[in-house]
Amino acid sequence: MSAPCRIGLLQLADSAPVIVANALNIFSKYGVEVEPVIVPSWANIADGLVWNGLDGAIMFAPLAIMTALGQRGRPIGLRPGLPLSREGNKIVLRGQQADREQWHSDSDKHRAFQHWAATLNRKPRLGVVHLYSTHYLILTRFLKSISIFRDTETEIVIMPPANMIEALAAGEIDGFCAGPPWGADAALKHLAFPVAGSASIVPGHLEKMLILKETWKTENPDATHRIYNAVSDAAKLCVAPEQGAYITDLLSAPLTAYGLNLPAQAVATVMPNTTTAPDTMIFDTTPRSAVSSFGWMIQDMQTEGWLSCPLPDTLHNLGWV
Repeated sequence: MSAPCRIGLLQLADSAPVIVANALNIFSKYGVEVEPVIVPSWANIADGLVWNGLDGAIMFAPLAIMTALGQRGRPIGLRPGLPLSREGNKIVLRGQQADREQWHSDSDKHRAFQHWAATLNRKPRLGVVHLYSTHYLILTRFLKSISIFRDTETEIVIMPPANMIEALAAGEIDGFCAGPPWGADAALKHLAFPVAGSASIVPGHLEKMLILKETWKTENPDATHRIYNAVSDAAKLCVAPEQGAYITDLLSAPLTAYGLNLPAQAVATVMPNTTTAPDTMIFDTTPRSAVSSFGWMIQDMQTEGWLSCPLPDTLHNLGWV
């Protein structure tokens, strides 16, 4: 058996394949020992990879790219990993049913946003889970699509996704873009209403991958494909309608019971193939080309000034472009 592999993840529904593979002993079936390590923030994920606390992580590509380039203290080898999920992120804004009805009835979303913002009596504070995230890029695209200037008409607040409901309730933020199930939970708690799903902004976009450090893969040369196979098997269970109730119960179980302590009702509304709700996440471990997977992200990251042009050779050598 290979050396134990510590995989970092957050309290998000698209962490399900690793949670399911661990709970059902699928990793053991493939002869690998995996320890899911639940951490509070994406900064913890990046730092854990850089400073040897983690051997891998479920993460989004922009953070993996910037971590590989040394933005967390030192560059480390991070190649694209196993695709896990597509779409599923939601943008929500503070408000009740009347606010939602006004938003959807107004065909001019620029005007609708301005009317909504005027009720706050200050610049809207919108939460995202990390600067180097798909969520930041998607929220930016959404604001551009309705002619709202992010840097002058909003204030962007960085916080872990699991903290956003409490922050919304406390008035610390006025909306957010986050992964499942937090947008659904905000709506169910009548704290906010959804205005866009990431599927409508970047259709089919890759959201999360399972990425293993190159150093760990070198030290365990026969283990990577076995971990990927185990997670792929678990992902198939995650899209099976007959498994929906079990997986919802598992994800909402306490951390001490190998769950993620997620709100059960919200999880039930975002699991694929178990609901008719729009903008649910899609579990898909099918490999895709770098251009189709990361092209839009690389373009937007360059626009933000995060990446130089021409692109660093490191990105080419590691397979991101």
